[in-house]
Amino acid sequence: MVSDSSFIDSTAETNPFTAWAFAFRAAMAQVRTTVPVKVVAVHGGGLAPVGRIDVQPLIQQTDSSGNIMALSVLYGLPYLRWQGGASAVILDPAVGDIGLACFADRDVSAVVASGQQSPPGSNRRFSLADGFYMGATLNAQPTQYLQFDPTNGITLNSPIAIKAQIGTDANAARIVMNGSGIVLSFGGHSITINSSGIAISGAVTGDNTATFTGEGTFNGGHTVSQHKHGGVQSGASQTATPTG
Repeated sequence: MVSDSSFIDSTAETNPFTAWAFAFRAAMAQVRTTVPVKVVAVHGGGLAPVGRIDVQPLIQQTDSSGNIMALSVLYGLPYLRWQGGASAVILDPAVGDIGLACFADRDVSAVVASGQQSPPGSNRRFSLADGFYMGATLNAQPTQYLQFDPTNGITLNSPIAIKAQIGTDANAARIVMNGSGIVLSFGGHSITINSSGIAISGAVTGDNTATFTGEGTFNGGHTVSQHKHGGVQSGASQTATPTG
């Protein structure tokens, strides 16, 4: 399919230049560079080494009669991930995203399949079959984001939860923040902070004083102010100097 700029009709001047110009425009119409596309399916993603998506090109074409025709869905395009070595930002495309797809000047099917230096898989050039999805461009305002603002600093926002983890085994340190509160867990113990207060699993130790201004309870509901020790005889108002 070619663009309408390459069409010629019976009213066009017939001379060598016109013929050459028509042939040139027809050839250039086959060269693909970048095209706005819409994501219609996502395959893989997450920690998968290579994610693929299916996209619908948004630029339509017209024939010599002015009929509008849509390009076919492009299947299995690899998409861009910001990665260096084993470190990466995982932000997979979502169905409905609009972004740009770019196209290689040679057949890259062998390179995509092997991840290694490879010869072209065929003689095709600038083909829609050799595309890569470069990321979103024309989309709605995000509700979950990491924002770098030179005036207000760094903002990390999520309407669901924010999780951080160090390590991968059962004793990994984790922080989970959501609408219910904050949970810090490590080494089999946890600290929970929410509207009910602070809950700690495991022993609590310290090397300084602790001050509490409100009434507290312990041992299943006994209040601090009403706690009494049984079997203690009264004596002088002061105890003797410790002897050992």
